[in-house]
Amino acid sequence: MVFGVLNSLVLRPVNVSHPESLYAIDHRSDDAWESYPNYLDLRDRNRSFDGLAAIELSQIALDTGKDPSRIWGFATSANYFEVLNIQPYLGRSSRLPTSAE
Repeated sequence: MVFGVLNSLVLRPVNVSHPESLYAIDHRSDDAWESYPNYLDLRDRNRSFDGLAAIELSQIALDTGKDPSRIWGFATSANYFEVLNIQPYLGRSSRLPTSAE
């Protein structure tokens, strides 16, 4: 597992058009993550970045019909793929209108 994390974060480059322009902001207070309404406010008032997307890493249960397993999964905002300018590996992405539209 450690190699998988190391491989994805260090050894294999991010497959986006301009990886040098990506920034991550981790904002927590008292071990509580920022709320989704606060993210929407930050996204809609953003004047510094081309786009702002939210992502949350958490453990989820995966049941393949045998014993359920706990795996790591991501929950993202609807504009995640648009901000990174990439297509999802499977399926398609949908874009929801912002409150400014």
